[in-house]
Amino acid sequence: MRAPGIFSVILGIIAVSAAGCGRPSAKPAAVPHEVSVAYAGSLDYMNDQVLGPAFTKASGIAYQGRGGGSWALAHELQGGVIQADVFESVGTGPIASLGHKKASWAIGFAASPLVVAYNPKSRYAPQFEAIAEGKAPLRNLFTLLATPGLHLGRTNPATDPQGQTFYLMVQLAQKLYNLPAGTAQRILGAWNNPQEVYSEEGLPTQLQAGGLDAASAFLPQARQLHLSYIVLPPELDFANPEDLHLYQTVAMTIPQVGTVRGQLSTLDLTVLKGKNSAAGEAFARFILAKAQRRLWQSQGYELIPPVFWGQKAAIPEGLPR
Repeated sequence: MRAPGIFSVILGIIAVSAAGCGRPSAKPAAVPHEVSVAYAGSLDYMNDQVLGPAFTKASGIAYQGRGGGSWALAHELQGGVIQADVFESVGTGPIASLGHKKASWAIGFAASPLVVAYNPKSRYAPQFEAIAEGKAPLRNLFTLLATPGLHLGRTNPATDPQGQTFYLMVQLAQKLYNLPAGTAQRILGAWNNPQEVYSEEGLPTQLQAGGLDAASAFLPQARQLHLSYIVLPPELDFANPEDLHLYQTVAMTIPQVGTVRGQLSTLDLTVLKGKNSAAGEAFARFILAKAQRRLWQSQGYELIPPVFWGQKAAIPEGLPR
């Protein structure tokens, strides 16, 4: 899907970026050949299938993407295992963990609502469908997820914000719906329950292949992969700024990470410091341009007023400030 004017916007951006600020005789800056983007796995389709190719077609700059859990990517970037020009994370925590030598600012520009996806061929599918269609109360979802023998999948809370958010969402649901004590524990087990934890990229595949009855997912992910899913109310989808006070009432402790409290599932972006930052800035301007707003919305993201972290004055020209 292509937003109106999507290519003309980036051409204008690049023309402005390339214009020199010095004397007319100054040698023009070299045009970058490639941009490398490390992104949260839930952005796989949006980046590799939509934005990356559009950016390359418009700018002539080759796009290279790498997806994974946001915290896992942050550790790899910090340790020099991988290199990138742009880092797109769920939440500012992974970006902040890089330190100011690598990233001094971040912009949160959208929220990614949490949903519960399910396999339409599962033996529990009729019950999931009844909840999805509003024919059964949402409260029933958590009773169903606690059913012995039901196979639930989620991502690793130690490496992926989605895994943290899903774990906390179940805890919050137990409180809001006055579910029987121990319901969340029966659904989730240990934070790193090996029977439930999958990689962010592998989780949808397991669900679609029939290895799981249900799984955590973000709304855009569910739409892009054509998954069946149940929409959660704002107080449980971790995407509504007005419900932040509720999200923060639940917490979990992860060894070697510490205590994690509920927060908004925002999409945050930064351009990493390095020799190729010009390419990173061009990509950032492209995906945050007004022309792309409808594109993000069409994929299920909730656009929010920009949220800033770090040194606002360090944000490059042409990006929200």
